Amino acid sequence: MIRMLAIFALIAATTGVCAAPRASTLRAGSPDEPRAIDKATSKIEFHAKATFAKVDGVFHTWEAELRKTGDSFDDATLKMKLDTDSVSTGSGLKDKEIRSKNFFDVKQFPDIEFVSTKVIPGPDRSKFVMEGDMTMRGITKPVTVLIVEYPVSNGHQLIEGSIEFNRKDFGMTHNAPFNKVSKDVEVLVHLNVAAASPTEAGN
Repeated sequence: MIRMLAIFALIAATTGVCAAPRASTLRAGSPDEPRAIDKATSKIEFHAKATFAKVDGVFHTWEAELRKTGDSFDDATLKMKLDTDSVSTGSGLKDKEIRSKNFFDVKQFPDIEFVSTKVIPGPDRSKFVMEGDMTMRGITKPVTVLIVEYPVSNGHQLIEGSIEFNRKDFGMTHNAPFNKVSKDVEVLVHLNVAAASPTEAGN
């Protein structure tokens, strides 16, 4: 998370942006509009380094709600809920371990949730820092998401987010004796969203 904030600081320094970014705290009842998400072309995945082989996984069942006002991301909100039992790494043995009590503990904690709380504009209008709360294994911790908006194409827009967290902060302290998994985990969110809500598109 510190690394992601450092990226923005470095970009700002090299592009001559000196003004402090304007933070936008989410307001109840703000006039934001939901964006339709094409789940068939969207994906939520995670990556963690290990002694011998990197652990890469994909969540096949999830829900996400992105709201924003017009073409502005300044007061956007994002909510996500991931089904932990839907995770897949391509290896049956890895899947069993990740779903076990040592990691996601899917029987006791079937969901991972994220709710945004604040948006901080970056050095250009396509990059943002989104702060929020992530709940995993019954533990809620603040996390930071680096958001990148890509240009609109054919009425759709790709929005990508990167979250880094320490799995031990969420009670996942176990490690295999030989193939040790890094404590740092990266979650990548790829959302293909409609560029405008049905209401906006009809105006």
